[in-house]
Amino acid sequence: MKLPDYLKCVEIKELLLQMGVEKIPELKPIKFVREIVKTRTVEVANPQLSFGKKLELGAIPLSQAKVTIGKDGTIEVNGLKACAYIKEQRKGVNLYSKTSEYRYHLCNCHTIEQMIAGGRLSRYVSTTRSDGLFPVIDQSGYRVREADLKLELCMNCRLILESKGMLPKPYSLKKFFKRYQPEIPKTILKTEQVTAKETYSPDHKEIARRYKEAEGYKCQLCHVDCNTQKNCLHLHHKDGNGQNNHRSNLRVLCTDCHSKQFMHSHMEPNPGFAKQIQRVKNLRADQGIVGLF
Repeated sequence: MKLPDYLKCVEIKELLLQMGVEKIPELKPIKFVREIVKTRTVEVANPQLSFGKKLELGAIPLSQAKVTIGKDGTIEVNGLKACAYIKEQRKGVNLYSKTSEYRYHLCNCHTIEQMIAGGRLSRYVSTTRSDGLFPVIDQSGYRVREADLKLELCMNCRLILESKGMLPKPYSLKKFFKRYQPEIPKTILKTEQVTAKETYSPDHKEIARRYKEAEGYKCQLCHVDCNTQKNCLHLHHKDGNGQNNHRSNLRVLCTDCHSKQFMHSHMEPNPGFAKQIQRVKNLRADQGIVGLF
């Protein structure tokens, strides 16, 4: 004959508790922390600086940049005034004199308008090189060769700049860029979203749920498992103040153990609580937890 395990007896546990021999342990600590998305403004290195350096040292295809026309009618590449020209040249190239019949453009002139309308702007590259020499791929002969050649400013562009008083005299690209190229700020302000953690004050319902979860939905006194009857597990306030949700004032108890706490005798006659208490007793019986009554 197997004797009951009276160490699991509910009434004995309650008696030991009243005698001060045992104590209901404190709840496991829980941090009420949530993730929030914050928007912040940070100062970062201006990416236009590195692009501006590439544009100054070489030729970048217009298809790889944002090309716009400034208010003054000049060509702007990623916000910088730049020359546009055809790099792959099939005629008019003289490698001995390092010249070409091709022209470079600074304005949205008739030639550029025609190229845009004909969908041929992709043939053009851009640069801010200011020494008057342009990297060219010579395709005029049997052999394809690369060279830096001197190109002249398009006549239509020259007339547009002159009409706007933007043609330095004597004219040179160096003077033009020095006078009209906007200064690139070293840093810019960037808005970004970051995920941060912050503590918060939860409501009673969430406090109860979190502490019950932490205890595995088991009563801290009789240890009955209420996972199948979660409404039979309560959050008990030791001092009777339902607003005092400090961890030291809280315990997780089944309805039956809760009803036996100081000044909680009103619970047992309540029909709703009485049904929960009976469910708790049924759970205890199923789980081998002994009760004398």
